[in-house]
Amino acid sequence: MANLVKIWDLPTRLFHAALVFLIVAAFVTVKLGDDLMRLHAQIGLGILSLIVFRLCWGVFGGHWSQFKHFSLHPRHVISYLKENSFNSRSYPGHNPLGSWSAILMIFALAIQALSGLCSDDEILFNGPLTPYLNTSQIEWASFYHSEVGQMLIITLVATHIFAIVFYKFKLKQDLITPMLSGNKISAASFTPSKDNLKTRWFALVLFLLIVSLLFHFLPI
Repeated sequence: MANLVKIWDLPTRLFHAALVFLIVAAFVTVKLGDDLMRLHAQIGLGILSLIVFRLCWGVFGGHWSQFKHFSLHPRHVISYLKENSFNSRSYPGHNPLGSWSAILMIFALAIQALSGLCSDDEILFNGPLTPYLNTSQIEWASFYHSEVGQMLIITLVATHIFAIVFYKFKLKQDLITPMLSGNKISAASFTPSKDNLKTRWFALVLFLLIVSLLFHFLPI
């Protein structure tokens, strides 16, 4: 008998939607010209706010949003890779590859945002953290942000999209609908994620606090 299980709480789903929007906005603004550099930097600080929120939500969030329920152990990855069907149905949240993909994306975006705050293009933008760094550190951060980090994120995003398409059409496993609805149909019984008005208000207050602190102490 199939069960409808709450996997992704609303704050996690909104985090994903906002992150996708801001990543696209960041790439668009950086390509449209120097006049949008300040907006680009503000978007980057918005992405950092989301990342900090997700790190907190990985502790306080719904059951399957918590990092302790990610399948990160090497033996889980090896076992998963040995399955010819890449069966994700036994993983209500992220499967082992998805777990590592999420961690890598969070890490890469955090480093990209921080390197941007440490960058200086010597024309229009001077990151708010540059006064605390020496010249070589600023040059390294600027180089990483524009040359390394950007390509890394493009690669991770492309891999993520490829995986979604691969699972959808090759393995007949829909990864998008559960993230949109929050629910997953499963033959097994899994612990549902808590997603009520109290947790949603807590998430909203937490996120607004993070945004307020970052934009206050890192003015752009």
